[in-house]
Amino acid sequence: MRIEQLRYFVAIAQLQSFSLAAAQLHISQPSISQSISNLEEELGVKLFERSRSGAHLTKTGEQLVKKARNALNMIQDIYDEARAEFESLTGSLRIASIPSICNAFFSEALYHFKKRHPQVHIEVNEDGTRQIIKDVASEHAHLGIISMHPHEEVDGKLEFQRMLSGTYVACIGKRSSVPLYNPMPAEVIASEPIVTFKSNYRQEEYLRQLLKVDKLNVLLMTGYTEAAKKLVADGIAIGFYPDFSVHKDPYVRSGEIIPVEIEHNDLMLSFGWIRPKDAKLTKPAQEFVKILKAVIDDTLPVRGE
Repeated sequence: MRIEQLRYFVAIAQLQSFSLAAAQLHISQPSISQSISNLEEELGVKLFERSRSGAHLTKTGEQLVKKARNALNMIQDIYDEARAEFESLTGSLRIASIPSICNAFFSEALYHFKKRHPQVHIEVNEDGTRQIIKDVASEHAHLGIISMHPHEEVDGKLEFQRMLSGTYVACIGKRSSVPLYNPMPAEVIASEPIVTFKSNYRQEEYLRQLLKVDKLNVLLMTGYTEAAKKLVADGIAIGFYPDFSVHKDPYVRSGEIIPVEIEHNDLMLSFGWIRPKDAKLTKPAQEFVKILKAVIDDTLPVRGE
């Protein structure tokens, strides 16, 4: 069985004519007839009933033509993916992402993407999950990277694809007077001033659930990651970051910030990308997702599975 035989089979079924299919595929009618006869002989079944009114699928042919179409679609996907490795894309790509994914993985992912596709203009906007959902739904962003509870439903018009899971760790400055425990009791953390992101980031909501309190002792609510980390490093407040994002952080590597687990932590979040359900990702967005997923898998092979 050859790929061209499947193409002939599908074309004849669609046009219900050997002669029309031959003309469409730019081959002679005797050649296409012989090819289908060879396919029928190889499969041991009759695919078409031939008559003056045209070529009509047999019952077996009706079942097999669906599989033939699926096979051709899969083959085309293989060709498309192979070409994408060598073709340089053009156009633009607007990404809206929560800071934790940006800080942990975007630098490497953007480096590889720009190296392969230098003609694509990229804009990356850090924001909170709520605003990112709005941006993707209104098509202000081609691709959104957000966090959600594992069983939470995103906006009904959007589709969410998980890339990895994680939870929060408490981050304490080396100069802090807070006693270091690992894991850290939630009640100790809840009594200390904390820094958190603005409300549209949803971190405050997650932290209330994690620390099991109705109100947090918030010293600073910000959208500026560096300002928050400076307060933590100076020992003024406690910060919270996803566990997968802290290992590369310069403050953590230098020892200025110490990440510790939180006792009885039952909070688990899913991190992934969103797009409108009724629209495919653009080719640049598809390529970026593929590269980002590869970076995540290389960095965190267990979580990336």
